[in-house]
Amino acid sequence: ALVLFGGVISSIFGPLLSNVTRYIFAGADYAGNFLHIAIMYCIFGVLAMLTDFESPSKQNSGEDVLEETVSMILAENGHRTIADGAITGRQEEVAAERSLSDILKQTDLALLTFFQCLSYNIMALYMTQIQLPMIELGYGANVRTYTITAHMLGMFLPGLISGNIINWLGTWVTTFVGFAVFIVGGIFLGGISKFANGPLAMFIVGMSTIGIGWNFSFVGPSAQVSNIYTPAEKSKVVGFNDGIMLFTIGTFALAGSAIYDAIGSWYRLNVTLMGVSAFSALIVVLRGLASRRKSNMSQSVGRDPLASSDSFFDQHLLDSV
Repeated sequence: ALVLFGGVISSIFGPLLSNVTRYIFAGADYAGNFLHIAIMYCIFGVLAMLTDFESPSKQNSGEDVLEETVSMILAENGHRTIADGAITGRQEEVAAERSLSDILKQTDLALLTFFQCLSYNIMALYMTQIQLPMIELGYGANVRTYTITAHMLGMFLPGLISGNIINWLGTWVTTFVGFAVFIVGGIFLGGISKFANGPLAMFIVGMSTIGIGWNFSFVGPSAQVSNIYTPAEKSKVVGFNDGIMLFTIGTFALAGSAIYDAIGSWYRLNVTLMGVSAFSALIVVLRGLASRRKSNMSQSVGRDPLASSDSFFDQHLLDSV
């Protein structure tokens, strides 16, 4: 909550600081922005150097506690533990470190990464290109920052409760809601073209709604990723997930203006992003239905407690930790 609250604070003071420093160098617009960003990075670097990060020994002790918890869960449910020297089948898969290809085959990692990429890039295209229609309508740079402030508040404020929402609705429903909210935000932003002056309020409401949609559609899959690997597999899973996601974010951020020019207008870009959001929501529904069908079948034949990331094993593991 404290980390997310930092995002809320930055969403307010970041754009304000941008307005203050934008024109401090006469004849060099935005040079002040780059200077204050460089200063902030230097401050962050000093703070990072002064931070006492957890040592490897402490991390290993945490992994030992996790392994003990796994053994307790297995023992409570009639399974012999690794220490007993008699693990077979699914228990062996948990005990052994799987290759990345095996993890991709056995879990929803690829699909979860795909949803995160879609969520982040839909949001990023809105965020980077919203300036263009506002410039066409004559809004100044200081006024345009209001929409970015509203957008970032929409991104981070729901984070204070999104964890509870995921626990209440589940990963797939929360992700579906996020993509649906994207469509609602697109309706507001698409409606701008129907007005001659493009009301500022519609930009603000639309972009804040887009931020909320990102939070729900992104946090759900990203939280689920943390449930599909063991401590030994963490680096390869996180590396795969974050590497692909950040690569696509950088690609679409750089190509955003070219995409805008190719599509030809803000209205068409908005409709395109709404279509991508609807497609994403449909995939989430199909995956959720498949997950429910699999769960019902498992209950009817007797579920293996280590069978999936939504299994008894994971639920009780999270509760115990």
